[in-house]
Amino acid sequence: MTAPDEEPLPYPAAPSPRTAGAGFLLAILALLLGGLLLLNSGSLEASYAGIAFMGLIPFAIGALITGAGLQIYSHYGCIAAPVLIFAIIFALMHFTGQEGLVCILMVLPLWLAAGLGGGLATWIIHRRQRRAAQAEGTTRVQALALAALPFALLYAEEASPPAWEERSVVRHVDIAASAGDVWPLLLSIPAVREDEGLATFTHDIAGIPRPAAARLVTRDGRLVREGRWGGAIRFEERVTTLEPGRRIAWDFAFPDNSVQAYTDRHISPDGPMLKIARGGYTLTPLADGRVRVTLSTTYAMRSRLGWYAALWGEQMLGDVEDNVLAIIKGRADKAGA
Repeated sequence: MTAPDEEPLPYPAAPSPRTAGAGFLLAILALLLGGLLLLNSGSLEASYAGIAFMGLIPFAIGALITGAGLQIYSHYGCIAAPVLIFAIIFALMHFTGQEGLVCILMVLPLWLAAGLGGGLATWIIHRRQRRAAQAEGTTRVQALALAALPFALLYAEEASPPAWEERSVVRHVDIAASAGDVWPLLLSIPAVREDEGLATFTHDIAGIPRPAAARLVTRDGRLVREGRWGGAIRFEERVTTLEPGRRIAWDFAFPDNSVQAYTDRHISPDGPMLKIARGGYTLTPLADGRVRVTLSTTYAMRSRLGWYAALWGEQMLGDVEDNVLAIIKGRADKAGA
């Protein structure tokens, strides 16, 4: 019976706020994180650039941690919970050596956005369930389905990987010198100092080592540029075209795993998601007596988020090329002074 002066509620009164099924949701969260550890073991590395890993998994984590950890589903909770858990996860993975900073920087924007979306979705679902007085068991079934969906899509993406897509990054610099003076610097650049070149996001924030040396050698009857970054990264540029004073081109080769060992093991320059293919310098004389040096790098990648990976490729390879060209220009200017 309701009091004469009270209006009946349009829907059943909601129970007092509590964490419905928190133990179950935490168990599902642990299962999801355990699946990530299995993924990190290397058996599904090609899926790291897929929609499931970059979008659905953080969405599910954001939804589950919001549902399990909050007593009251508020807007602020939806924001704080996913951000906090991702901050803890990525900090632990980085400082324990499980992930390099490069990989974390590339993944973090998408994971934060998807995680916040998952938290908001949980808040909306919870609000609607309270209005409809929906049974708690239905919530558990939805949570289980939410946790299972990303891994189902992971295996689907692994079974049908995207096609390879080729892209090029090109930078140039104009130097007040002749082609004959600049050409030797394109063949070999010995003993690069730390203070040479430019400050860049890739080198100074993402932590990719700066160029240390490059030299042209003859090996087994062919020309090879041996490159070294920092004290540990080694790679080769096997010359395919040589037009003295005009152009040199090469195919990249990575005789060991020093690149991914120093940067991030998921970003192999010759792996299932990325292949750094070829590059080269071109010298173009200008009308005012200067010369333009153009450096290009061509790579292939396969990802269902190719547009996003391409943004990082343009940024990071562009930074590397800008830095190398600045070193060449600095040495040419110093030689002509």
